[in-house]
Amino acid sequence: MNRLSRRQFLSTAASSTAAGVLVLPDLSFASSKRLRGLFDMGATAALAWQDQGVINTANSPYAKLHSVPVRAVTIEEGFWSKRRKTDVERSIPTMRVELEEHGRMDNFRRLVGKSTEPQKGPYFSDSDIYKWIDGVGWALQSDAMPELRRTTESMIREVVAVQEPNGYLNTYYQNDRVSLRMSQHDQEVGHEMYCLGHMIQGAIAYYRATGDSTLMDAGARMVDNFVLPNYGPGPNQKPIISGHPEIEMALIELYRTTGKHQCVDLAAYILHGDDRWTIEPERIVYMFCGIPFTQRTKLEGHAVRAMYACSGAADYYLETGDQAYWKFSLAYFGQQSWSTLVMVLPTDLFPRNVVGAVAGLVGFGGAMGGIAFGQLVGYLLDHGFGYGPVFTIAGSLHVAAFLVILAAIPVIAPLGINSKLRYEAAL
Repeated sequence: MNRLSRRQFLSTAASSTAAGVLVLPDLSFASSKRLRGLFDMGATAALAWQDQGVINTANSPYAKLHSVPVRAVTIEEGFWSKRRKTDVERSIPTMRVELEEHGRMDNFRRLVGKSTEPQKGPYFSDSDIYKWIDGVGWALQSDAMPELRRTTESMIREVVAVQEPNGYLNTYYQNDRVSLRMSQHDQEVGHEMYCLGHMIQGAIAYYRATGDSTLMDAGARMVDNFVLPNYGPGPNQKPIISGHPEIEMALIELYRTTGKHQCVDLAAYILHGDDRWTIEPERIVYMFCGIPFTQRTKLEGHAVRAMYACSGAADYYLETGDQAYWKFSLAYFGQQSWSTLVMVLPTDLFPRNVVGAVAGLVGFGGAMGGIAFGQLVGYLLDHGFGYGPVFTIAGSLHVAAFLVILAAIPVIAPLGINSKLRYEAAL
């Protein structure tokens, strides 16, 4: 069994990732062919549905790594196989029961007269169904499970049955809440684009498991017939924000699956924000959208929103090579790599029962240091020193701290890794 220290692991991961970021391909977005038309991948041959990975970067011109399909991976007996068995045998079936008991499917049925129940759950309730379908899709890529497939196909038919002729599909905003649909307030809090994003991603997962594009076609119809004609930067279009980022990476994955470049353009517009709307600063922080993504300097606000936005931005760069996103990612990679290195040290240096307390103290120390540094910056600027000393100090702190760590902790105990994962991929 190979034993790898955390420091070695982080160094190796950082080096390989940095290499992929720093080596720019010769292609340029301006010279690359745009792909037009549903299921028309132009001059580039699309992978068959059963050969597409979780994230299909097979034709992404700026991707350095390309995933293999789930069905190409065998998880042998051990840690992960037990958890996958629990997922398939317990989690997926019981979650479907929970969805039924909490009225998630009745929300669809009531719109076609198959249920007298009122709408139940918050405005993001539809996404619960799509997340479940997402999980089912990946499970079906490893095992056939015909009964689970029949159940899922029945649910999908009930979902697409309520889609309006204009492509709109969101049970919370159909019938009695149509007037609230896509207002600025409801775009900020209502999760309409979030639900659409999860529908698209769940649909793609199921398509890559079965070849059934029923739900994916419904998602594409909402994009084509409802979103694109009515929302965007055009003079006759209304502004759009994600509110809860998710739609960005879903649009990119839809493009990778169908070849419709309008999805990339729409993702770019949403990532950039629309200055026709005035959004409160605290909402911009919390939502992690509404201003150009590349203007952000730190992760803040709602953690899930921030993670989804970063994922969408990464996907966008892999398809376009947009230099603004590359420069942002390079700077951010360095900062986050450092943060990761520092935050994992307590798990190596302290007993497990005090790691949480130590990590909390580290965070507290960072906050106090930020306050102190802010006071120092104010003093330097007030006394005419300019920004030169500020940047010098800021640029030296990480290097100095790293040297202190190397001097104080020359050896870190190795990790014990017992996983038995065997990858069988026909590439």
